Amino acid sequence: MEPTTQHAVELYRAGKIEQALSVLEAVLAVSPQDWMARNTRGVVLCRLGRAGEAVSIFTRLLTIDPTFAEGWFNLALAHRTLGDTTIAAGHLLKAVRLQPTQPLFSAELGSLLHGQGLLGTAATHLRRVILLHPEQASGYLNAAVSVMSDAWYSDAETLLRQGMHLDPRNADMAMRLGQVLLSRGRSIETKALLEPLAQRHPDHREIAQSLERAQLSIGLSADANRTDRAPDGIVVRGPFSVLSGYGDLAQRFVRQMAGQGAALRLLGLTGAESWRPSEGHADAPIRPRAALSFLTPLLVEPIPGVSTVNYTMFEGTRIPESWARANAAHDLVVVPTESSRQAWLEAGYPDERLRMCPPGIHVHPGDEADPPRNILAPNGRPIADYRVRILNISDFIARKNIDGLLRVWLRATNANDDAILILKLGKGGPTLKQEFAHLLQQTARVVGRRFEEAAPIAALMGRYDEAGISTLYQLATHYWSMSHGEGWDLPMTRAGAKGLGLIAPRNSAYTAYLNDEIAHLIPCTTGPACMPYSNAIYPPFQGIDWWHPNEEATADFLIRLLRNQTHTPNPRTQLLRRFSWEIRAQEIMELL
Repeated sequence: MEPTTQHAVELYRAGKIEQALSVLEAVLAVSPQDWMARNTRGVVLCRLGRAGEAVSIFTRLLTIDPTFAEGWFNLALAHRTLGDTTIAAGHLLKAVRLQPTQPLFSAELGSLLHGQGLLGTAATHLRRVILLHPEQASGYLNAAVSVMSDAWYSDAETLLRQGMHLDPRNADMAMRLGQVLLSRGRSIETKALLEPLAQRHPDHREIAQSLERAQLSIGLSADANRTDRAPDGIVVRGPFSVLSGYGDLAQRFVRQMAGQGAALRLLGLTGAESWRPSEGHADAPIRPRAALSFLTPLLVEPIPGVSTVNYTMFEGTRIPESWARANAAHDLVVVPTESSRQAWLEAGYPDERLRMCPPGIHVHPGDEADPPRNILAPNGRPIADYRVRILNISDFIARKNIDGLLRVWLRATNANDDAILILKLGKGGPTLKQEFAHLLQQTARVVGRRFEEAAPIAALMGRYDEAGISTLYQLATHYWSMSHGEGWDLPMTRAGAKGLGLIAPRNSAYTAYLNDEIAHLIPCTTGPACMPYSNAIYPPFQGIDWWHPNEEATADFLIRLLRNQTHTPNPRTQLLRRFSWEIRAQEIMELL
């Protein structure tokens, strides 16, 4: 059988990728100028993980014919595979302009822009898919998800109802509609919508959770009008059982509020909550007067007849417009610092509906133990033996500026320095080690120095329990952040409560609880929120600036610290005095 491009396409569609490539190689051996064979070969190579080779093929084809819309589409997919999403979006846009009636091009562009945080532009392209194929329900769902993420709840409801008219039994569509209704405080409608759906799909977790939240909201709304002797109380919703900053914050406030006699009812992130404070009571019947959430604004679900208050924070110079839209119908927003307050004001949120209440700062008893000597540096030396032991605990995300921290360490330290950087990274997914290794390579290339020439780094990954985290604080002499911005930064305050030397940028929340008397503060400028070693914008910060710590000034300080030419004072006494949990709980209850 003579090899043909059509035969290769059939093999590709059947999942026989290697065989398809062999056929295409045979075709091109006979006809090296075969246009479609080259294009198809690029598609196959991309599928085989050889996207770099595919980029070269599509680029050559488009040099010959820049009007080849499918070529721009394929080139975009190859760049997306390589992680070059900004370049990919530009190529997809060319494909759409060349062939605006091709729904696949608009759908892929909308999806990519959505992932980049360009939600408004993404919705425009996803709505075009609806115009091209108004009879396909999936187009309405995709567009609705995009506008939901941008807190255009009314538009999302319209799109979902249109989609459900075309596909009444679409479970995902109905579930999304239920979530939109909950975001608008319409729990009775949500229950009516999701009850029959839950019966048809008893194993669908998100449907069950959304229905449970609707039922809880209906019950609490009724309790607001009860006439028995139940005390006036507060509903508190937060990720109590989730290892997160918001979860820790919610737990601490609830413990203090319950300990001071507040009548509380707890709700979890997805439904009923099993966590309970050891202090006070959080199970007795109440007459809800306020519902306090510790959540990002798009997760808040108002309870009809109960005042809606959200305790939230932001890390940049201005909140996203979607946050202001999501909280527009709420009664009050509480933020921890003046930095977060200014971020809300910059977005036009009314000052009279903003309040400020910092969290408390406390000593974790487990952090007070002597440092263990059985935890070793990469070279086998006990970490506790180093004179200077600098800790950083961060999620592996661009905002934490791990790349900046690594650049400074590489420039400021030498292999013979009696110092070690303890870097605890988390929430990076299954590829975290690979991604961190790539960041090390990029940093070494940019700085022009190998990490073997610098003081050692103990890079720790994986999930740590509370005892494991305490061990890190026990080992450290200093805590160092190069973050582009923080809403609060619990690890920094925890380190301060232990009495570690603090090194932090003079930005965002740090200025609320640190000053030159108790910490070394790094000068900063503001600018675009770019991904490490890229011009691509960090998706949650589209159109929003963050802070850039001065790396040269930080390196100078680090050199003096390692040479014992400076010191960082003990911040413990001042922090614990100024940020008493008892006082902060009283303040938030007064607000409510």
